[in-house]
Amino acid sequence: MKLCYVRLGLREPAAAAAFASDILGLQPVPNELGCHLFRSDQRAHTLCLSDDSEPVVIGIELLTDELEPIGDAIRAAGFEVKVASDDDCHRRAVRQALLVRDASGNAIDLVSRPLVSGRRYFPSRDAGVTGLQDVGLRSRNVADDLKLWTAILGGRVSDWAGDAAYIKLDEKHHRIVLYPSDRAGLVYVGYAVESFDAIMQNHYFAQERQIKILHGPGREPASGQMFVRIAGPEGHVFSYGYGMNDITARHRCRQFSPVPSSLCEWGSDGSEIPEFRRLVG
Repeated sequence: MKLCYVRLGLREPAAAAAFASDILGLQPVPNELGCHLFRSDQRAHTLCLSDDSEPVVIGIELLTDELEPIGDAIRAAGFEVKVASDDDCHRRAVRQALLVRDASGNAIDLVSRPLVSGRRYFPSRDAGVTGLQDVGLRSRNVADDLKLWTAILGGRVSDWAGDAAYIKLDEKHHRIVLYPSDRAGLVYVGYAVESFDAIMQNHYFAQERQIKILHGPGREPASGQMFVRIAGPEGHVFSYGYGMNDITARHRCRQFSPVPSSLCEWGSDGSEIPEFRRLVG
């Protein structure tokens, strides 16, 4: 599996689009779909901003075209799932898709063959972005949501920080993190950058433009990822990350204590992010 894209439904998508281009440094993609698309790598898009009623959708690429058995397994386990229409697939730039909800109500697209652009990725500014890195999701019940991610989709819990679960989808330490919450939704969207220098350059870039720094610069003990998280439009949080560890089948799942240093070993507590504050008591 691969983390493919994030779709955000917003009250003012045009203002958020300016943030994605001018601040985040993603490449705008002209389109006729009535939304704002952005690239961060070779794919046609990894971020979609629109006025759709669905506030957050996470796209996960499945490495198979045989979606029917997966849909049957998801349905049998009691999760909500439907087959995407041709229009749904066109808007997502994928060959086919299953539209799923986890136990918390988070919307997840399970897609096959997402469109890859034939043109070189060209960012709107020199932010050093190399691709979509990870997504933090709110979870009303982490154990129930893990049934979808692990037992059905084949992900693996790489580590725990308190009751937050880091989920491995590919060779990286994690692509999804489930944070205990009283609601569904997004905690943050993270983009990988090319170096630690890029982390610090983006940190100072955000400060100069009076963008609030919510967490970091810091380093996650579990993943080794260095990061800075900033406040985005309409309460969304965006992150730059570098240095996430690769892990193998020999890696043993670890339990980190529910304390601020388990989220950042450099001392940034992230207490302005509600799920982080809740996690560490």
